[in-house]
Amino acid sequence: MLKRLSISTRKLSVSFHMIKYLSLKEVKEICFTLVVNLMRFNEPIPEFETRFKGKLESILSLPTQFAFGQELYPSLEEKAACYLYFIIKDHPFMNGNKRLAIVTTDVFLSLNGNRLDPHWKEIYDFALHIAQNNTTEHKTQFLKVVHFIAKHTTFLPSQKT
Repeated sequence: MLKRLSISTRKLSVSFHMIKYLSLKEVKEICFTLVVNLMRFNEPIPEFETRFKGKLESILSLPTQFAFGQELYPSLEEKAACYLYFIIKDHPFMNGNKRLAIVTTDVFLSLNGNRLDPHWKEIYDFALHIAQNNTTEHKTQFLKVVHFIAKHTTFLPSQKT
C-alpha cells in the first residue's frame, strides 16, 4: 500500500495501490531500446552484459527494502528517486548511466500510473547536476531528487479497457 508524498507547494492526489517494481529483465529491455534509439546519435551505451555485476541488481532492490518493519522508501516519489539517484551515483554501467536512470525512472512511474512532465533537456540537466555534485550530503541530495520528481510528476487517471 502506498500514500503519495505530500509537498506543501503542490497538492497531490492520494492513491492507494500495489506498487509495480522494475525487474532486471525490464531494465535490460530498456537498455536495449536505448542502444537501438541512441546509437544513431553517436551516443554509445554499453551492452547490458558489460554492467558491473551486482550494482544494478542492488539498485533495483532499494525501493523494496524495509528496516525494522518500515519501508525505507515509502512514497512513490522516493521509490522513483532510488532509480534516478542511485543509477546516476553508483554507475552500474561504463557509460549511459544518466540516460538509463531517466528512462528507468520514467518507466517505473508509468507502470504506476504517473509520468515525468519536463522536457528531456530539463531532466537531463538535473541528472547532470546530480552526477557532478560530489557532496557528502547524500541524504540532502537524495531529497532534492524526491522533490524534483514530486514537482514534475503527473498522476495519470486509470483507463478502463
